[in-house]
Amino acid sequence: MSQQKFTFISSKTEHGGAYTAGKRKGARPIATKRPMHLVMRASSAKRERSLLADRNKEYVEKLIYKLARKHEIKIYKFANVGNHLHVGLLAKTRDGFKNFLRTFSALTARHVTGAKKGNPKGKFWDGLAFTRVVEWGRAFKSLTNYIRLNQLEANGLVIRSDGSKVW
Repeated sequence: MSQQKFTFISSKTEHGGAYTAGKRKGARPIATKRPMHLVMRASSAKRERSLLADRNKEYVEKLIYKLARKHEIKIYKFANVGNHLHVGLLAKTRDGFKNFLRTFSALTARHVTGAKKGNPKGKFWDGLAFTRVVEWGRAFKSLTNYIRLNQLEANGLVIRSDGSKVW
């Protein structure tokens, strides 16, 4: 009787955010051949702590593209909505993405809150960054359209149907 080898392929495509609240820890699915949707939320990002505030907006945008180059990540779409960020990206390596995520979240929180080494200012991000692996084709097009819509909302060009402000 011959034994067959089976390769386990995880069907898990999402990690972080409200998706994993109250669940046990698991490895973050990272695809190097498919795009991913990254969402980072900070409810405390209001007024001067908003990611769209004058002193933060340019810093966040320059930082994300600088770190993406450094860690070999291609950014397809980026939207800063004030209290959260949406990024459509393609990571070349798992380690590169992990380093990008860790560095970007730490430097952004430090800049916005004014924290320094040895002088923490409390928690900034709501929780784990949400990531979702996306298929090429229709799903990728939907992702880029969704991020574009968030950017338009942040710029005040589109208003949500309930009339609420985005940030």
